[in-house]
Amino acid sequence: MPLDFFETTSHNVPLLNNTERQLYEYVLRNMDTVKELTIQKFAANHFLSTTTIFRFTKKLGFSGYSEFINSLLITTSQKRQVEIPGVLKQKTYSEEYLKNVLEAVRVMPSKKIEQIHKLLDKKPNIYILTDESAHDIGRYCEKIFVGIGMTVYFPETGYQIQAMLDRIEDNDLLIVLSYSAREPALLEAIDRIFSKKKPFLLSITRADNNSIQNISDVNFYIFVDEVVMNNINLTTQVPILMLLELIIFEYIASKANLS
Repeated sequence: MPLDFFETTSHNVPLLNNTERQLYEYVLRNMDTVKELTIQKFAANHFLSTTTIFRFTKKLGFSGYSEFINSLLITTSQKRQVEIPGVLKQKTYSEEYLKNVLEAVRVMPSKKIEQIHKLLDKKPNIYILTDESAHDIGRYCEKIFVGIGMTVYFPETGYQIQAMLDRIEDNDLLIVLSYSAREPALLEAIDRIFSKKKPFLLSITRADNNSIQNISDVNFYIFVDEVVMNNINLTTQVPILMLLELIIFEYIASKANLS
């Protein structure tokens, strides 16, 4: 029976070393590319030996590179074949929902979380940008940061975004929340910011090779089944909220443990 990539690898991610973890993150973001690569080409792209790649696939839970590639082929094919709202009718949808949420947590590198915590210790000004779907998450994020004593700005209109462009500095923290990572207005605002300043960019996006992820200092990624009904995007934003809460509440806990 063909293996689902996420189901096979999820329990083995904590066993990976730093190099293997970087490979795993690359695969997550570039499944459509990797599934077409021979083991020789994959190894050469990362300046590694084929033996290292073979051991990597074994460590993920596959019998070898061929089974690893077959899993990517099956998993990416299943994603394309999902029909909405048909996916909501599946008896196993709740399991898929929880699996996606848990997978997002499992692949969060602790070093990146610590990097954000160290930045928060410096009390930077925090700016939050979201796409339309994550707008309410941005408001909640603003509330939490204000609650822990941070200076936060969540511009919601064009003139507020323009004001932010005039105020943001290199040592500030810019948080971008967007599953799709492709909304034109959001991408334009980010481009305008980075044409003048270079704030620290923390983003939460989907697991692919997108433009926001590529310019981020720290990027966390989520997995969801996209849901569109009556031309309205109803894709869940819960994983974005959950990752934010983990980052912030772990920060709160670390401060409490020191006191």
